[in-house]
Amino acid sequence: MSEPYWQRSARSVPRAAVLLAAAATTAVTGCGSAAGNGATGNGTAGSGSAGGTTSAGMAAAAGPATGGSRYTASQLRGALLTKVNGVGPAAPPESGVYGKLPDVQTSRQSMHGVVVKPAKCAQATVTGFNSASFVSSPASAVTFRVGRDGVSEVLVAAPPAISVAALAATLPADCQHYHATVAGRTFAYSIKEMPVYGIAEQAHAVNVQAAGYSDVDVWSVVFRAAYVTGSVTIVGPDASEQGVEVLAKEAFSRAAGSLH
Repeated sequence: MSEPYWQRSARSVPRAAVLLAAAATTAVTGCGSAAGNGATGNGTAGSGSAGGTTSAGMAAAAGPATGGSRYTASQLRGALLTKVNGVGPAAPPESGVYGKLPDVQTSRQSMHGVVVKPAKCAQATVTGFNSASFVSSPASAVTFRVGRDGVSEVLVAAPPAISVAALAATLPADCQHYHATVAGRTFAYSIKEMPVYGIAEQAHAVNVQAAGYSDVDVWSVVFRAAYVTGSVTIVGPDASEQGVEVLAKEAFSRAAGSLH
């Protein structure tokens, strides 16, 4: 996609602080952009109703499990959100093999040279969505700019066993707070996760914050259904738990309707 969202974020915040917080969920979403007040803080993200959160239609369309992907990257592209609060994508959606999507590769490269303490907490950046499991799966992703925040969505087509295993990951013990050093600067982060109900077959939210930087607030919801795993992420000062959950419900509703 276009310029990564952390480069479009508030210019008063050190880029490294934004980049590292964003990396905690670009590992989840694969890409990002910049979006805004109405899209996040008031819980009205998206372009329409968040109803219809059953995955029965997707399961029926997918057919019996055979261990392979049931949807193409092109089909996933058509199932992405097309607007967030009436605003279209910041750039054309990406689609293809997950591991080769440009912004997925960028997010991985952003972690090169980063030292996390405690070291075990480096895995906190992939909590809830083990990107290595999806590296060869069809995927599509899109980003939006709506004001000060960044919004991104990714859909991946993978067999249920892979999705279940990926979402089984939990935050390592004692990693609710950690430090990351990049380019000689050290930043303190807090991360938390919580289950989310009423979205797909399973969903949970992850929140990452950089201490001392109110503009660096990241909320992401990861969900799984039959043969589809998805994630939506909001980055910026107006990101909120309510806003990301509403957006996730709408994202899943659209995906279920498109892929049934």
